[in-house]
Amino acid sequence: MSDATTDSTIKQALRQGLSLLVIAWVLALGVNALRPGGIPLVADWSPAARLSAATGESMVIPLDEAVVLYDRREAVFVDARLPEEFAAGHIPGALNVPWILVDEYEEQFFTTVPDPETIVIVYCDGEACALSEDLARMLIDMGYVHVKVLADGWGQWTRHGYPVEKEDRHGS
Repeated sequence: MSDATTDSTIKQALRQGLSLLVIAWVLALGVNALRPGGIPLVADWSPAARLSAATGESMVIPLDEAVVLYDRREAVFVDARLPEEFAAGHIPGALNVPWILVDEYEEQFFTTVPDPETIVIVYCDGEACALSEDLARMLIDMGYVHVKVLADGWGQWTRHGYPVEKEDRHGS
């Protein structure tokens, strides 16, 4: 087989592959456009846009407001991260209710925070972390009225130099 034939075959395969990709892309866009509740191609995926309660009220609490509630001891902070991450550092006094293990921790939460009128601020780490969002929605569904999410809570808290608590080797 000559180099010219090989080049021609490769170019033909690339053209065919590109054609298939374009056809698939056009079909996908068409199905999405015709489908009820199609996925928006452009949207605001920021925590503020994602996190709204059924009432339309934002579930996001700004860091400065969370700090005021922390200083006044008017809110319960709940860390939705794994126990290992919690042990490595958390907001002092926060409860650990890891979303992934929520069934094991929810009774402890309800015992510690029995009043559904309590202000609860849920946090995890990172802008894209949805653990706090999922836990907050569960608490709202369980009847808690004042649940807020501190988006990128652990990251914001540590970047601004607020107090941090770590568990020692004895687990305290």
